[in-house]
Amino acid sequence: MSEQVLPTSCDVVVIGAGLAGLTAARALTIAGRSVAVLDSSDDIGGRVRTDNVDGLLLDRGFQLYNPSYPEGAHILDLKALDLQPLTAGVIVSIDGRNYRMGNPKHEPTWAVDSLLAPVGPLKAKMGFAKYAAGVALGGEKSDAIDQRTDAFLNFKFGCEITSKLLRPFLAGVFLEEELATSKRFLDIVLRSFVHGTPSVPRYGMQEIPRQLAAQLRPNSIFCNVEVSAISPRKVTTSQGTIECSAIIVATDANTAEKLVPAIKAPTMNSVTTWYHLANCAPQDLTKGKGTLVVDGKRYAGHQPDPARPVVNTVAISNAAPSYASDGRVLVSSSAVGLHKTFEAEKAIRSHLANLYGVSTSDWECVAAYPIANALPAMLPPHVVKQTSRIVDGLYVAGDYRAVSSINGAFASGRRAAEALLIDGL
Repeated sequence: MSEQVLPTSCDVVVIGAGLAGLTAARALTIAGRSVAVLDSSDDIGGRVRTDNVDGLLLDRGFQLYNPSYPEGAHILDLKALDLQPLTAGVIVSIDGRNYRMGNPKHEPTWAVDSLLAPVGPLKAKMGFAKYAAGVALGGEKSDAIDQRTDAFLNFKFGCEITSKLLRPFLAGVFLEEELATSKRFLDIVLRSFVHGTPSVPRYGMQEIPRQLAAQLRPNSIFCNVEVSAISPRKVTTSQGTIECSAIIVATDANTAEKLVPAIKAPTMNSVTTWYHLANCAPQDLTKGKGTLVVDGKRYAGHQPDPARPVVNTVAISNAAPSYASDGRVLVSSSAVGLHKTFEAEKAIRSHLANLYGVSTSDWECVAAYPIANALPAMLPPHVVKQTSRIVDGLYVAGDYRAVSSINGAFASGRRAAEALLIDGL
């Protein structure tokens, strides 16, 4: 990143130094274009940021990287990221007992729990496993007419497995609890989970944008720069005006809509993530493994149980010990929506005691991240590939233009760069 004065001209201005913007800038740099990347924040990454606080790595919100993402395989050095995988499965807490649910191929000792867990009839479990495998192999096709995920799951597999297993898990993936999300997006998610195990880079999620930034020319990224207006071939900022041949708007959706009225921002889902230092041994939480825990009773009624606010939780340092120095145990827990009060943290702590079966009264809350615009809603009918070109010379990128995932951000950035190059700019 550079603190130098902005250039007065370049080939392309990319507005936004998140994953989509950096991916676009990388492709354009390789193609020989001079690029200036502008961002209003104090650092790169957009929504993918990591704070290092007293030897703790705190990702801003619970985020994971799936090594099966096809776009990432082409632009990232996964070996250098040193991905630390979570357990390939999930623990479902029901009435004080934890049941381990997962593919026996990855976790053979979980087979009995997976079969006996009271989350629905065996036929429903086997049916869902077969469906997920079919999606992963390309045998199952998304419906020509898109539908809501909840409607599909309830009809196809039944209400019990949906409310006790699938909804608790997917609510934390979609960051919305009604499962109003597109079934087309569900299928994309299932495919990625079957092909790869969600992980975190050894030194935090922000290593991903940092690796992309390292592939750009030196002094081509400018932070703390507010863009106030764009027009054909010109970008007006808080630090001056840049003349250019083309512009890629790769900001968040709401900012993009302000800069380019033709863009219509989707609804954004929110989340709050808490980090606690647990006063116990790593082995005391999920047997020392980094396994995601969800509550199978949270959706027992018509509305989510307010006494069970945690949508998912994981002892993240069990998966990646580098996230907490000196052998400390760091727990990441999330709740859908924005929760800023002291009482909210108390409720989270109480729920965690139930989920983990240990006392949490002396757990230290080291950080809380209420994130208002955490994930674009993927509501049906969802168009997986939206156009990048607004007009010649003006392009847009962002996961909301593809699918709301890291892979979607990469793909959107690549498509914007390709459209620009096809136009000969």
